[in-house]
Amino acid sequence: MKTRGKHAGFLPCGHYCSPASCGAVVRASELNKQKVTLFVEAVWNEGRLELIDELVAADYVGRIACIERWVHGREGVRRLVSRGRRAHPDLYVKIEDQFAEDDRVATRWRAAPGYTGISIVRLLAGRQVDSHTEYTSLVPSATSWPAGIAETTAPGTSPAPRTARRSP
Repeated sequence: MKTRGKHAGFLPCGHYCSPASCGAVVRASELNKQKVTLFVEAVWNEGRLELIDELVAADYVGRIACIERWVHGREGVRRLVSRGRRAHPDLYVKIEDQFAEDDRVATRWRAAPGYTGISIVRLLAGRQVDSHTEYTSLVPSATSWPAGIAETTAPGTSPAPRTARRSP
């Protein structure tokens, strides 16, 4: 008798994984994608800084390739978003693609005025605990984020190690 493959009804997510636990992983991944989408749409696009407490962990650490310092905690995220929105009042971030697995969400995005990037976010209990973002300007004359935006390192902490600069 020829076998017809695995039974339908659940996604395989590991060698010793039961259908019930696979479903939980899929649901957690989808929930994490929704949380990241909410952060982009409500916090970045609408400026709803009050949602940061709900969506970001108190001990959050964010790395942005072109910014020499890391973003620490909720207050660091508040400063980053408010300064970014002040510097670019017409800022609008559009999610172009998003993938999630377990506690990680990768988002490919495009932002007006003239940026494209990718962010990888790790969540714990529905809150962002760390992230890494890379972005580039699509417009040669587009200005980068203002210098003051990088001042998000919490007092008493050291800045992130310097990363290699890309040539224009």
